[in-house]
Amino acid sequence: MLQRIRDNASGPLAYVVVAIIAVVFGVWGIGSYFTPSSDPVVASVGGTDITRYQLQQSYNQRYQRLREAMGDNFDADMFPPEQLRRTVLQGLINEAVLTQYADEAGYRVTDARLLAALRSNEQFQVDGQFSPERYRRLLSQAGMPAGRYEARLREDLKSQQLRRDVTTSAFASPAEVDQAYRLVNQERRVRYLAYDAQRYIDEVDVSDAELESYYEDHADQFQRPERVKLSYVSLSRSNAAAGDAAPDEAALRELYEQNEAQFGEPERRSGAQVRVPIEGDGGAARDRIQELASTVQDGDLETAAGSVDGAEYSRIDGAAREDLPDAVAEALFDLDTGETSTPVRGEQAWYLLRVGDVTEASTPSFDDPQVQSQLKSIASAQREVTAYSDKSDRMETLAYEAPNDLETLADELNLEIQETGWITREGGDGIGQYDAIRKAAFSDSVLQDELNSTPMQLGSDRRVVLRVESHEAAERRPLDEVSDTVRERVAQQKAEDRAREAAREAMSALEAGESLDSLTGENGPTLESPGFIRRSDREVDPRVREAAFGLPSPENETRRLDVTATADGRVALVVVDGVRAREDSATPREQFADQQRQYVARQEYGALNAYLRDQADVEIDENRID
Repeated sequence: MLQRIRDNASGPLAYVVVAIIAVVFGVWGIGSYFTPSSDPVVASVGGTDITRYQLQQSYNQRYQRLREAMGDNFDADMFPPEQLRRTVLQGLINEAVLTQYADEAGYRVTDARLLAALRSNEQFQVDGQFSPERYRRLLSQAGMPAGRYEARLREDLKSQQLRRDVTTSAFASPAEVDQAYRLVNQERRVRYLAYDAQRYIDEVDVSDAELESYYEDHADQFQRPERVKLSYVSLSRSNAAAGDAAPDEAALRELYEQNEAQFGEPERRSGAQVRVPIEGDGGAARDRIQELASTVQDGDLETAAGSVDGAEYSRIDGAAREDLPDAVAEALFDLDTGETSTPVRGEQAWYLLRVGDVTEASTPSFDDPQVQSQLKSIASAQREVTAYSDKSDRMETLAYEAPNDLETLADELNLEIQETGWITREGGDGIGQYDAIRKAAFSDSVLQDELNSTPMQLGSDRRVVLRVESHEAAERRPLDEVSDTVRERVAQQKAEDRAREAAREAMSALEAGESLDSLTGENGPTLESPGFIRRSDREVDPRVREAAFGLPSPENETRRLDVTATADGRVALVVVDGVRAREDSATPREQFADQQRQYVARQEYGALNAYLRDQADVEIDENRID
């Protein structure tokens, strides 16, 4: 067969076939070598690639978890996007390193184990049972194919096996536990002199050279962030029908006929009822209502109800059909004025009914001013909904057909082109307050390719298409613009240096034998005496507490000294002159031993991760992280 192909692979036909193949590859094939990938690789870990899509998905998940965990206390400024994105990337790299090690070590996840993990996930369950329909729907909403999700879950389970084996094999020796237990339960007597740097602020001068030096050394602190100004069109229900003609009389009359019942008042009836609740099989309630029906005279239900055990009498005042239970309404509205019904069975009770007054239904005419106002309001709402739906669909189409300007959308949809002020990646006024707007504004297609964004939904009845009008890259603000801030920081730093110098002079005086009390005074530092404190004591300044337990243990009535900055911006000379063991430990030794083992386990797992990371071949494309 092959020989026949070789023998016939010549002549005019062969040349035609080769020419066709060459054209196909020339037009479609070779272009793929020069077309950038839609999902470029951000980092490579050995043979594993981490793409921008994976990074973005993980970033979104981490950001959402932070929002949910912090609730109303969430502050986006606490999590700069660039920093958080890099943190997430490092986590993905660590996962890849551990997964590769697990593969090499022979860890495997069977299909049965994978299936069990899927079935036990409560997100995929309905009434406590795994639901394939819910599973597929949730993955579809997340835009993730089932195969990709299951492959990722298999890798996670494999990493969990590795982590479990490492952590369960960790142990802490009794000697380690004893030493750690003593240190945790140790208390130290602490006093400190607090020096307020603000007392020295008037004593310092800031030269132009110091100003410029600080500015150059801290250039990253005086950056003006990258920012954009946007032009955009906004389609909402309120402006979708702008310019449309008001409905004519024929349209309003048709609307009136379709909704005639809602313009008037329905028939209403007043009277009385006796209710006997149904219990058990309902036989006793039926007997009592029949007894009541046989004894009622002249429609006096109230008197009759008083003679029957369990009967409840009540008035009916101007009730419409929809105000009453179905069985009661049907019976009551079939009676004439003054008539009393036979026993009526409802879902939960038996009834006896009597009609007193009847208010006939009334319907105002089409020309009634109030009816006209309601008709126009209904027509306007319907017109807005229809126009918004139609124009939304058209906006979707135009966003792709005319991606290079907003004029086409504005003209065809009868919308005004609006503009924003400066918007950064972290915030802005107007539509700049929305995360989706900022994300779109700084996307590659909008910012770099200068295209329109896709239509974005803001709320339930507003859609926006935007494009970048002006763009400024991040740049350092000039010294003249930030000189006041720089001067304040340099002055504060020099004042803190003065305070620290005073604290060290006091340390020398204490080492020479002076007392703490002698170093205080009207213009001197304040003396704080928290007494014996523990490592977990939250009532003491955390930096003072850290300094106190960072010193060697005082022995033979010696004093240990250190100088540290406090959390509130002061400088403290910390004195530790006593130590004792805490007798009423809040944590039993057995529980503490388990906590110590868990601590060792985390340390060992972290050490393994760090070692594997050092040995791994990791390449990061810095230009693709953001």
